[in-house]
Amino acid sequence: MVNDNLVVIFLGSNNEKVMEERIKFGESMIKYPNRFKVIFSGTSKEVDWMKSHSNLKGIAETQSKTTLENLVNSKELIDTAERIWIITDKTHAFRTKYLAGRIFRNTPFEIFAKKMPPSYRIKRIWYEGARLIRNVFQ
Repeated sequence: MVNDNLVVIFLGSNNEKVMEERIKFGESMIKYPNRFKVIFSGTSKEVDWMKSHSNLKGIAETQSKTTLENLVNSKELIDTAERIWIITDKTHAFRTKYLAGRIFRNTPFEIFAKKMPPSYRIKRIWYEGARLIRNVFQ
């Protein structure tokens, strides 16, 4: 029986390797999948990819193109939650935590972030910094 009070949100990416790492990482953390409501959030292409590469059954949220949209649109699929886990990667975690704090104000959430290789982190540092500044002023 799925417990809607425990929610896991997998964030999509336009990079399939990143999504693969997020899926494997998130699945390794979920010991009892039938206790969680799982949401795959991203574009249609991202969500289709995540669902086809995951052992978890989940809800498809396919209207999101940004991290902010991922969280806002996923929140609409959650009636109530005691706890929310958001699965992403380390380069994306700080900005995700900032945005989740704005979106899930009264619901405890945790960001679980997969460590990525240094080459990936270096490429993402400027992108994430610019996006964070944009999100702060939105």
